[in-house]
Amino acid sequence: MAHYFTNDIVKDAPEEITIHFRDFTYKLNSNAGVFSKDKLDEGTRILLETVLDNETEPKNTLDLGCGIGPIALILMEYWKHTEMTMIDVNQRACQLADSNMKKYRRKAKILCQSGVNEGQYACILLNPPIRTGKAMIYSLFDQCLEHLKEDGHFWIVMRKQHGAQSAIHYLQEKGYEVEKMARDKGYWVMKISKAG
Repeated sequence: MAHYFTNDIVKDAPEEITIHFRDFTYKLNSNAGVFSKDKLDEGTRILLETVLDNETEPKNTLDLGCGIGPIALILMEYWKHTEMTMIDVNQRACQLADSNMKKYRRKAKILCQSGVNEGQYACILLNPPIRTGKAMIYSLFDQCLEHLKEDGHFWIVMRKQHGAQSAIHYLQEKGYEVEKMARDKGYWVMKISKAG
């Protein structure tokens, strides 16, 4: 079975989906073989709400695992000046993200790759690909924190049943500060920062 975090050949089934977030409505290009292809994932919605309620506009932002681009697109509605970078391993997702950003006249750097290997970011957001397994997810955590500015924040959303508490322990054992910022519908939103 092909998953959204691979580039396996999947059927071409383009569609336009409608996403509502607060006062805004977006019509995004989507397709088969991408994460949450027909709606805004609930974890992503909760992550966005929490970040926007608790984070001041950063100089630059990384949306890791950007999919078709809803996180970056919505954040840039509120954060007019942040420099946005988007990363996804799925080539189709990157192409769709690019088309959606152009559709709404947003400028972002979109990279089709498997992780973070350059740059330093003030804000990083991740809704981790749970099906890839703990080793891959923790590797993404490590990469994000390596590329997080000293005074930056790394935001993660995870279901409790998918290992949110274990993730907290892992990050704390590495010496990072972890704050639980929201719990909603089984999802936990965590803000991670470098211990000062």
